[in-house]
Amino acid sequence: MRLTGDNLEHCDYLVIGGGSAGCIVAKRLAEKTVGRIVLLEAGKSDEGDPAATDLSRLDEQTPGYDWGFSASPLVGRGSRLNYARAKLLGGCANHNDCAFLRPPPSDFAEWERLGAAGWGDAAMAPHYDRVMRTITVEPAPQHPASRAFVEAAKELGLPEVDFQKGIRAGAGWFPLNARGRLRQSSSIAYLHPLARLPKHLEVWTETMVLRLILADGKAAGAETTRGAIHARRGVILAAGAIQTPQLMMVSGLGPAAHLREHGIAVVADLAQLGSHLRDHVAAPVVWATRESVGPWDICPFEATLLLQLDVEAPAPDILFHFGLRVREKYESGPRLAVSGPAVKASPNVARARSEGSVRLAGPDIRDKPVIDLNYFSDPYDLPLLVRAMRFTRRLGETRNFRHLCKAEVHPGRDVHTDDEWQGYIRSVCETVYHPCGTAAIGQVVTPDLKVMGIGNLFVADASLFPAMITVNINCAVMMAAEKAADLIASA
Repeated sequence: MRLTGDNLEHCDYLVIGGGSAGCIVAKRLAEKTVGRIVLLEAGKSDEGDPAATDLSRLDEQTPGYDWGFSASPLVGRGSRLNYARAKLLGGCANHNDCAFLRPPPSDFAEWERLGAAGWGDAAMAPHYDRVMRTITVEPAPQHPASRAFVEAAKELGLPEVDFQKGIRAGAGWFPLNARGRLRQSSSIAYLHPLARLPKHLEVWTETMVLRLILADGKAAGAETTRGAIHARRGVILAAGAIQTPQLMMVSGLGPAAHLREHGIAVVADLAQLGSHLRDHVAAPVVWATRESVGPWDICPFEATLLLQLDVEAPAPDILFHFGLRVREKYESGPRLAVSGPAVKASPNVARARSEGSVRLAGPDIRDKPVIDLNYFSDPYDLPLLVRAMRFTRRLGETRNFRHLCKAEVHPGRDVHTDDEWQGYIRSVCETVYHPCGTAAIGQVVTPDLKVMGIGNLFVADASLFPAMITVNINCAVMMAAEKAADLIASA
C-alpha cells in the first residue's frame, strides 16, 4: 500500500492498544526518545470516569466498555463463555479484580528454557521494580467471609502467606494494584492526567485500527478510523492476546492457508500466529450461606489460596479465587443457579497445558474473532483440577466454613467419583480471563520482540508469553511492557 497525500499523519512510534502494556510502552518510549509517539485506543478514555477507575464498581461486561467477545471452552460443545476484553483506555486493568501477583522465578526460568533469552527472573527484576515505583499496591480488605475461607485453609494445614513477599503454597490475601478504591491500571498510574503528558506523546482514543500498513517487508503504519498514520521507527502491537493476532491476520500475517480461506493476501506465513492460546481454566464449588455476606468493601475477590499438589512441581500448581458473589459466565444457562446468598471458591490450573487458538471469522477486523479455548485437550489439566475440587470440598467441611455456609449447592453432595467430578467440571468450567501466548517468543517473535520476517513490527503484550504463568497475569504484562520499551527504544 502506497503512502501518499498531504493529510497523511506521521509519527516515529505507533503503539496500537491502550491497555496494560500499551500505556506503559508509550510512556516509557516518550521518556527515552524525542520523536512523536502516538498511542491508539479503540475505546474511550477512562479519565474522569468512575465506572472505569473505581474498583468497587467492578463489572467486566458493562456495555460500552467491553468488546462483547465469546469463546468456546470445549471442543465439540455448543456452549459459549462470555469472554470479556476491555474496550477503553487502561484495558482489562480497568475492569478486572486488580489481583497483582509477581510470578515465581520458575515461571521466567521456563520462558528462558523455551527460547526467551534475557527473560529470566534476574533480568526481569529491574522491570518489576520500575512497575512498583510507579503504581500503588495494597492488600485486599478482609471481609469476614473471606477470613473464614483463609481460616478454613489453615484448619487443613496450610500456612497464612503474604503473597506480596513471594509465591508459595498457602492461603492469604490478594495484593491489589489499587489505592483505596482508585485502580492502579497503567493508564491511571502512567498517563494520568492526560493533559500533562509530554507534547510528543499523543493518546488517540476512540480510534480503531483497521489493518496494518506493510510495505517492502516492513511495518510502515496503520489504517485507522481516523485515516492512515505512518510510523518511521516502529509499530508496536499491544492489543492483547486476542486482538493482536487478529489484527496481524487481517493484515496478511499468519497461517497462510487460514488467510487464504478469507481472501486475504499473504504477506508473511507465520504458521504459529494465533495458536498456543493459554488460559487459566477454573471450576467453582458454590455454597449457600447462612445469611447474606453483605456488601464487600472494594472488590468481591479478596482471598486466595495456592496449592502444590505435585511435589515435583517448581511452584504451586493450583490457584484459588474466593468469591463473595456468584456470577454466570455462560451466554446461556444457567450453570450456577442459586436461590439465596452464596459464596464460591474457584480453583484453577495454575500452569494449564491445554492450548487453544484465535482465528478469523472474516477478513474485516470488525468481525469478532473465533476464540477456541480448547480446555482439557492436554491430559495434565483435568485430573489435577479434580484433585483441587476434592480439596475445595474439604474446605467446606471445616469448622470455620461451616459457621459461614449451610450447604454445598454446586456440584452438590451426590458428586463423588472421579468421573462425576470430571463431568461436573466440564459442564461449568470457566475462564478467569488470562489469555496469553498467541504470538509467543520463539514462535512468532524473537526475544527482542521483533515479529519474525517483518521489519519495524514489535509485539508487547500477553501474546508474547512463551508459557503460562502461575498467577494472575496483569503484573507480568506490566513487567513485560517495561522490558519491551527498553528493547524497542534500543532497536
